[in-house]
Amino acid sequence: MLELDELMKLHDKAYDSGYDTRLKAADDMVFAWVSQWDDTYLSQSDIGYRGEFNILRKAMRQILTDLTLNPVQVDFDPVDATDASGADLMDGMYRADMRNNTSLEAKKNANQEAVVCGVAAWELRAEWKTNNPDDDRQVIKRWPLYEANNNVMWDPNAKLLDKSDATYVSCLVAYSDDGYKALREELTGESEEGGDASFKFPEISYVFPWISEANKIYVTRFFHRELKKVKHFIFVDGFGTVKSVAEHEMDDKEDFLADNGYDLIDERTINRYVVTRYIASGGEILEAVVIAGEHIPIVPQYGERQFVEGEEHYEGIVRLAKDPQRLRNFQLSYLADIVSMSPREKPIFTAEQIQGFEDMYEQSGADNNLPYLLQNALDSNGQPLPVGAVGGIKAPDVPPALMMSIAESRVAVDDVAGAGLPQDITDTHLSGKAVQALQKRMDMQSYTYQDNHKFAMRRDGEIYASMARDIHDVQQDVILVRLDGTKSKETINKEEMNYDTFEREISNDISKMAFDVYANVGPSFESVKEQNKEELKELINGVPAGSTEYIMLLNEYFMLIDGTSFKDIRDYGRKQLILAGVKEPETDEEKAMVAESQQSQQPQVDPAMMLAAQAEMLKAQNQQQELGIKVKAQEIEMARLQQEGYKISLDEQTKAAGIGKTKAETINTMVKTQQLSTQTQGQMIDNMQKLTPQVTAA
Repeated sequence: MLELDELMKLHDKAYDSGYDTRLKAADDMVFAWVSQWDDTYLSQSDIGYRGEFNILRKAMRQILTDLTLNPVQVDFDPVDATDASGADLMDGMYRADMRNNTSLEAKKNANQEAVVCGVAAWELRAEWKTNNPDDDRQVIKRWPLYEANNNVMWDPNAKLLDKSDATYVSCLVAYSDDGYKALREELTGESEEGGDASFKFPEISYVFPWISEANKIYVTRFFHRELKKVKHFIFVDGFGTVKSVAEHEMDDKEDFLADNGYDLIDERTINRYVVTRYIASGGEILEAVVIAGEHIPIVPQYGERQFVEGEEHYEGIVRLAKDPQRLRNFQLSYLADIVSMSPREKPIFTAEQIQGFEDMYEQSGADNNLPYLLQNALDSNGQPLPVGAVGGIKAPDVPPALMMSIAESRVAVDDVAGAGLPQDITDTHLSGKAVQALQKRMDMQSYTYQDNHKFAMRRDGEIYASMARDIHDVQQDVILVRLDGTKSKETINKEEMNYDTFEREISNDISKMAFDVYANVGPSFESVKEQNKEELKELINGVPAGSTEYIMLLNEYFMLIDGTSFKDIRDYGRKQLILAGVKEPETDEEKAMVAESQQSQQPQVDPAMMLAAQAEMLKAQNQQQELGIKVKAQEIEMARLQQEGYKISLDEQTKAAGIGKTKAETINTMVKTQQLSTQTQGQMIDNMQKLTPQVTAA
């Protein structure tokens, strides 16, 4: 654990590194969101009107829109013993946790700050799902870190774009007096301050003003990562379920292990990265805890970034557009001064010309709505007066250089920011493909921001997977979100009996899964869906109505229709595609529907025909039994004849010895026996031939 003075020194190093870049980024934030007029510039100008003619905001909106329409898809690729189902599980859990409000706000704020000043950040936190003390379930949420250019200071030795090589980061949060007291009481249980919230000698020991002029107290959420030897205790319950608990988790899980009958069976020490979160003011460390995961849970996001002479330099779209935008504001404000303060063009008459008709000339412009004006034709001496005005006051001349520079300043901002479609190719009659080509040309302006956002999201996925392995250690149902936005439910850490080994096993064990994380920039699902709808329309119109292909494409189109009123149409389209074998059933209800459909498609048997077939089968069986009896009787007769033949042969042998019949009689008897045997075998073959077609028919 770090002591307070060690923490201060590390923070000082991070604060000193990149100080000038942070100041420039802060100026960019003020220029973009607060005011484009800076008293340090044009301070000697005496223009009376100072307007903002902001064309930079349009370019900012364009890039932010591109980031929204082309979201980053984070993909978890299984490694080692992790299978594809584990990757699908992590993908679905990640998308589900990304849908909560704080996560969406963190991502939106990061995009805005990265586009404006070039750097942003957010934090991943593991929180209890409910306030129930018996509920061990946790969720992962993202929290925005506002003004990351001022408040998030990284390890100066970290060079990678995602800061995965950093050993620490300091995140400052401003509190009022009451807010700080409430925080201190929550973390320490004490309402009175244990020391000065500021540093005693900030000008000597610290460079950061922890208490500002507005009496704000800055508290740091300081994350420190180091490689340690961590002792793990191995427990087993009565069913053979094994659970590993780190030493720093024992206080939180001791009651759970005791209540569920776990016994300690082993200890082991492993090397792993441990991240400690410190919450500290200038006077004390309020909290120091080891958090879930092996990564610092802060995700940086950059706009444009480069190292210059060993110092990290970053900027957004505002940095290079500030000067032409300032110039444009000055030019148009000066033009407004000329128009508003200079006299308008007016006619000049002599007093004798309008004498008696002055009221007709009192109003000017649109206020003078008289149908005609009168003028004296003669003076008091009867001399003719000139007709019409004798002269006039001219409108002020606008300097030609001003008009030329206004046009150039607009071009200068467009060159940097690329706001909107180029004017020379804007055409309301462009085809859809031409518009898509122009959109790709516009995306080139925002591609750098999209690419760096991809690195941030990939880092977010790495941190998420590492935290999920540590916090999801109990059986629970989780919501999975697919790419198309549909949801399903899955059980993780489910204990099941393996009847092959008769041992209890845990399915969907998050703690044993490992992934490589990838991220890709692509169009949103809504954009792809609209494009698919247009393509389906073309395909439907190109096939004969009523054909199998037509019905299949029509059902595909039904599934893409939006709106709650069309839910029944979408369900119908999906059902038909599943029954047709185009889509695979996913839920138990869909699988049961397919099985019922297959069963109903089998040919139905007439009960009368079934009874007749059974009767024929019984008849064939009876005939088979009768034939079998006859064959058996013939076998017995044949055996008897063979026995008699043997006896005759024996008598012949006896007579040959001088006891009985003659040799001729013996030969005659043997011939008769052979004939009977041949006849019996022929009868058996004939019976078998009669039996074969009856058995086949049965």
